[in-house]
Amino acid sequence: MLSEGVTGALLIVLLLVGLSQGQVQSHYWSKGDSLKPLLEVLDQAKVSGSLEFTGTCDSYSFHVFPELPQLRVPAASKGSVLQTVREMFADSPAMQVTQDPDGTVRTIESGVATDILSVRISRVPFGERPDGSDFAYSGWAALHNILNTPELKLFMKSHDIELPFGGGSVGSFNFSPHKVGPHISEPLGNVTFSEALDYILKTFPGMWIYEDCPETSTRKRTVYFRFYHLQNTGSGMIVQ
Repeated sequence: MLSEGVTGALLIVLLLVGLSQGQVQSHYWSKGDSLKPLLEVLDQAKVSGSLEFTGTCDSYSFHVFPELPQLRVPAASKGSVLQTVREMFADSPAMQVTQDPDGTVRTIESGVATDILSVRISRVPFGERPDGSDFAYSGWAALHNILNTPELKLFMKSHDIELPFGGGSVGSFNFSPHKVGPHISEPLGNVTFSEALDYILKTFPGMWIYEDCPETSTRKRTVYFRFYHLQNTGSGMIVQ
């Protein structure tokens, strides 16, 4: 039997661990708040988007959001989604905002390296297992499938490019316990990386983000990819 002193010490340790985890989770969601206004604008217009920019990738940990360019909180207006997003990036003149014929809003920083987005992929193996275990039930899972294609692996290896924290910039949540809900189940072939990312938005509306972090004297070139969308928790909308 543990002594009262040892029991008390264990309770203190458990309390501190719980507080620490709560602080990390709180920090995680508070960082997501910076992206929330942009996702809300896209969601209200019923369109998706993409964001491509240059960063440093110096501050990444497991719970992480990208180093976003400065964003203004949009003022209440009846302007178009394109006009609103342009106003949000008004303090970042290098960010060019356009809109595709299908409504997708593109925000691209002038001069960002986009070579990896042009890599052509012969086949993305969505849903190739008969039991459906390769079905992508989230944007992160679909991105995981794309990043594991031979063409992208070869390109990153030959160009000495790495992903933050060993590839942890994409989730491995590929499975639905009951195999229900939106998912991608058919293979996709002969597309560029960016076309594959856009394809995911058809099933999982939201935004894909590409951050390019050039090589420095202490770090290889690093690239960061992620999907974000709004999720209703019942008590409000959060960035997921």
